Formats: sequence, structure tokens, C-alpha cells
Amino acid sequence: MPRPARRRSSGPSPAAGRASPDLPELILATAGDLDRLPTSLDAELLLSTLLGSGYRRARPDRAAALDELVGTLAERAAGRLRTLLTEPDTVAPTGGYAYGDRYGDQTGYVVTFSEPEHAVVFVVDHTLGLLRDIVTVVPAASVLDRLRAETDEMTWSAPMELAAVRVAVAAYLRATDLADELPDSEALVDNRWLAGRRLALLPDAREPAGPAGPGEPAGADGQERAADHAELTAEFLAGPEARLAGLARASGTQGEAVGYVLGLCVDFAGSRGGDPLRWSPRAVEAFLLDWVHERAVLDAQDAVALPDVLAAWVAWAGRRVGLPEPAVAATLDRIDALRGEFARLVGTGERQSPAVRATAQLVAEGVDLADPAAVEEWLAAYNDANH
Repeated sequence: MPRPARRRSSGPSPAAGRASPDLPELILATAGDLDRLPTSLDAELLLSTLLGSGYRRARPDRAAALDELVGTLAERAAGRLRTLLTEPDTVAPTGGYAYGDRYGDQTGYVVTFSEPEHAVVFVVDHTLGLLRDIVTVVPAASVLDRLRAETDEMTWSAPMELAAVRVAVAAYLRATDLADELPDSEALVDNRWLAGRRLALLPDAREPAGPAGPGEPAGADGQERAADHAELTAEFLAGPEARLAGLARASGTQGEAVGYVLGLCVDFAGSRGGDPLRWSPRAVEAFLLDWVHERAVLDAQDAVALPDVLAAWVAWAGRRVGLPEPAVAATLDRIDALRGEFARLVGTGERQSPAVRATAQLVAEGVDLADPAAVEEWLAAYNDANH
């Protein structure tokens, strides 16, 4: 069947010169579909997906941009859309749970709700320090049944107070809202508005609740954490892993290197959730190939000591938390496999951050770090030469 000829226009189309519709207009144009959906949850899910397009493109604070978009829509909306945007959430939370892998690479937080029964799952990636995913599950029982069925020696799950879930998730949600780049997850973007709406229904604990398992952000202040970390490193140095690695009695420059590297191990843990005993093959790869080079200045003694100190720390931490021996062995094997690449990166400096590169040059030129005036003068000259 021949295609009809296209009608050629001798002038501008009737729409020429009109500005493209803004995002609120596009959402309003689609909002008629909300009235045809059978449940309020279906309507919320569609609206959350529509709002997700604004959340994704916003910078630097996606949460603030999302609130602004919702406010703009509420001023223009009518019917079911206006109800969803302006009236309080009517569902009720019925339970909180947490689960994760024993390595501690990720923790999932589950909150179940009634009317209709459903669950919102927040998946935290501790290596990224962000929410990796947000999923809405209907019915809620399906996710709880799956948790019970999949628990084994490398996974854990437990009930969790709703207030503790709110404390844990809110910190990672805020970090995700402010991240330079979002994790590659359509569900996270599509469910962000609904997730924030549901999270606001949970009790607001006045004091941070204790962790339910690996991955809970620490509630202690800086001094308490420093004291805890000092106690941990002292216990490590008194343990058999440190003695077998020749670290317990290290002194002089070697002792300084051991202490410095232990501090890096603890600092890295703080950047991914606060638990310095939580190590996995993925974690040591991130530490050896990226994080150390972006954050730390390593001299020759530090570079030699770091893989051995890390291996001993991983073995000690695994024994302390009761990680199965094959899991610890897999992490140690990954350290051994990365030793060569780690040494190469130290030598080339190709993954150093600008701040680390400048600090390394400052130290190499013999500037007295205890002299603020000398450091300031050097930095001024360095910035002038590199800008």
C-alpha cells in the first residue's frame, strides 16, 4: 500500500514560535491517567515516576528541586493529582527489617505498609556510600518470604525498629540526593518521591538508634569514634594476625608506616558506613586501586607496608566478626592479586587527586608542614603555577 504524500508547508506551522512545555505542564498533561488507576498506590507510583524525571536532572540538591517541582504542581493541579500532592499520606507503616551480606558490601532496609499491603526497599551500597536502589514491592509478604528463604551463612536479616530504619536510610538518601552522579538505577529515580513520602511516616527518633547489623551509620561523635578506633587497632596489634605478619613489634619508620596504614583502613571504613571490620573482595579492590590514591600521600615505606597491613587486618577482622573462612580467604586472594597493580599506581601517581598530588609535591620539596606560613606560601606559588 503506497504511503500518502507528506503535505509540504509553505510557512511556519501553527505551533512555531511556541515555547516547549515545561516539566510541570508535561506532568499535568499526563495526570489524567491517574483517575483511571484502580488504587491510590498505583496513582502514587505513576506520579512518582513522572516526578523522577525532574529529580534525575536536578543539581546540586535533587531533594530541594523535587520539593520545588511538587510545590509548583500543587499550585496548578486539580482532582486526584492535587489530592496526592497536598493531602497527608494515608497508609500506615507496619514493620521494619534489615538484611545484608556478611561481607557488608550492601544493606537493605525494608518497611512494610498497609492499605494496600506493600513494602518499600532501600538498598544501600556501602562502597559507594549511596542508595543503589529503591524498590516498591506488592504484596509486602513476598519480600519478607524471600528474606526468610535466602538467609544462609553469608547473609543475615533481622527485624528493625521503624525509628532506626528512618535514621539509617535518611543519611544515605541525603547523600544520594547530593551525589554528583546517581547510581545506574531507573527504579531509584522512579520511586524517589514515593520513598520520601513513606519515609516521613516513620517515627522520628530523637537519638540515633544502634545498628541492626553491618552497614548502619555510626551514631557516635568524632571523639568517641576515635577512641573506639584506637582501641580496635590496639586489639589488632595484640592479636595473632599482627604478630605473624611482623607488625606487632614494628618500630621506627616501619612502625610509623604501620600506624599510618591502619589509620587509612579505618578512614576508608568510615567513608563506606563506619564499620572498619567489614571487608570484602570488592572493598579491598576499591581501597587499593582508587580510594588510597585519591586520599593519601604514601612514601616508599607506606607503599611497601600497605598490602601486608591490609591483609593482616582483613584476616583479624574476619575472625573477630565470625566471617566464614572461605569468605576471608577470597578477600585475601584478591589483595594478593592486586599487589602488582597497586604498586604500579603508586609509582605512576595516575589516580592521585589534585589535592594529594599537591601535598606529595609539597612534602618532596621539603616544606615544613608544621610551619603554616611556609605551607601557605608554597600553596600560593603552586596554585599560581598550575592555574
